Amino acid sequence: MPFERVLGQDQPVEILKKSIEKKTVSHAYLFYGPEGVGKKLAAIELAKALNCLGRGNACGGCESCRKIDQRIHPDFFLVEPEKKTPTSREAVIRIERIRELQKKLIYMPYEGRTKVALIDGAEWMNAQASNTLLKTLEEPPRATILILTVVNPFQLLPTLVSRCQGIRFGRLSSEIILKVLEKELEDNEDIAVLKLRAERAEGSISRALALQEERVEAGEQRENLLDLIAGVSFDRMDAVFKWSKTWARRTGTLQPLLDELLGLLRDLAVLKVRGPSHLHNPDLLRQMRPVAQIKSLPALLDMFDAVRETKRLLAGNANAQLALETLLIKFSDTQGRPQ
Repeated sequence: MPFERVLGQDQPVEILKKSIEKKTVSHAYLFYGPEGVGKKLAAIELAKALNCLGRGNACGGCESCRKIDQRIHPDFFLVEPEKKTPTSREAVIRIERIRELQKKLIYMPYEGRTKVALIDGAEWMNAQASNTLLKTLEEPPRATILILTVVNPFQLLPTLVSRCQGIRFGRLSSEIILKVLEKELEDNEDIAVLKLRAERAEGSISRALALQEERVEAGEQRENLLDLIAGVSFDRMDAVFKWSKTWARRTGTLQPLLDELLGLLRDLAVLKVRGPSHLHNPDLLRQMRPVAQIKSLPALLDMFDAVRETKRLLAGNANAQLALETLLIKFSDTQGRPQ
């Protein structure tokens, strides 16, 4: 059946199925939503459905479907962010890749019925690449569909967004993520560990697959972050500068650390408002209770916003130590906020 591999995204899948049935497929789509929830997979399944040689759309078994899955179909093109050098901090999509794609799209389909170009992580296009792609969207080639996937559509040029049909993908339930983990991982993995990873994945399969088995050091790191949330203050600026200097050197693990911090702040706010249900870190409930009691909800929300801003700055190659110091100063500023 078409799109059967896209789990937990009933509404987006239904929209795509109906457009295929009614032959109203758009020339350009914008799949947006959290990372790791099936946007890229849905785009691949759409490409298969439009070029399937079998009786069913995206049968998965015909030569066309197999070639698209293997990324060797002459009418399916995948563009992803790439690092300019191995030491570059962030991967981007450069104008050269978009120009190369444009040259391939000017011809009619070679083997299938429809050319499909998937730009995965389109928010990582640089300004030149975005403007170049805009020309293609303004005058789309015949028998061609472009699909852009992004986490946040507001990171794209408004003119790009306006020329695409937007389809929103939501976070996945922990139950669906657990099913995926049970299929993808080894049979001997502890089910309790898998359940914890599904809870901590924040609705993202890619995050769940990336999480290592819970080890003592991982638990200690999260406990240390809880101590940071509870205790950072202007009275201990020496600790602020020491922590910032230490983590600024670990650029490869800095974003995951901030993601852990966001997850803990989210759990503390939920614990304060709704109690111990739907937590992403249920194994730390005992440690989180006293922190939730001493921190006000406005303070937790301000800290959450500060971490998100720090992640944005670091993605833009801001000075890591300065960004972290600013973050902890904002944390300190929330001390004493009324309950």
